Amino acid sequence: MSRKVTIMRNSGFGASAATGIARPRRARARSRIAYVTPHGSRRALPPVLLASLLALVWHAVLFAGAELVPGLDAPHLTSTLVTLCTLPVPLLAAAALGNWRSSGFAPDRDRPRAVAVTVPLFLVSLVYLVPGGIEGGGETLLRIAVFCLVVGLSEESLWRGVVHRVLTRLGRTPAAVWGGVLFGLGHALSGLWFDRPIDDTAFQVVSTAAFGFCYAAVRFDLATVWPLVAAHAVYNFAQYASPGAAPWPVQLAVAAGFVAYGVWRLRRLDRTAADERTEPVPQPS
Repeated sequence: MSRKVTIMRNSGFGASAATGIARPRRARARSRIAYVTPHGSRRALPPVLLASLLALVWHAVLFAGAELVPGLDAPHLTSTLVTLCTLPVPLLAAAALGNWRSSGFAPDRDRPRAVAVTVPLFLVSLVYLVPGGIEGGGETLLRIAVFCLVVGLSEESLWRGVVHRVLTRLGRTPAAVWGGVLFGLGHALSGLWFDRPIDDTAFQVVSTAAFGFCYAAVRFDLATVWPLVAAHAVYNFAQYASPGAAPWPVQLAVAAGFVAYGVWRLRRLDRTAADERTEPVPQPS
């Protein structure tokens, strides 16, 4: 009988870029992810379908890793190794799409001030840390930190990297909405696979969809995923290292805050774009 290794995920986000990003310095390479019609022409896959396929492949690798990676006595180490198995998925997808900068993997040297939009994503972690502080010894906390960093790296590379780049063909707001919806549904897959209670899974789908929508909205302000990797890791760490899960009203308030901040960032981007379109063009003297 196959054995399942449970990836630790609580009500937050466990194991589980076209944008407002700076313009790439070189022409975007043509994506090799396409299909051939019966007439022999080559067409790109619809954005939502391609994003869904990428997510399914990522989760398939996650679930396969959970079956194949041997369980270890060290807490969090098995979950870290299983999550590491998923990292090649976004990296290979970015290589197939072409131009790593457009997928958000290159450092942002052009707009360092844009990173300020991620500050609220770090501050929200205090909701989980302030009431009870941090629990656990140094070695345990280090393992949790490594695990959360790996989760943040893999999930942000996928969702706010290649999936976000694919979905931006829809426009800013639809891309953010679909990014949130698919992110939440991905957690539903994990909940079903790892036999979590249906009510916990349903609540996690809502909270992670709000999280994914907000992060996708903020991604339009950034030329890179790296600030989001850090924010995601800190957010997860705050939950795993806290003495217990926050009450559900607090978690609902956090989810509502994510949605509100995401909507605000998208509206600001829309206003900025409208102002730029209406600016008078200087006339030669």
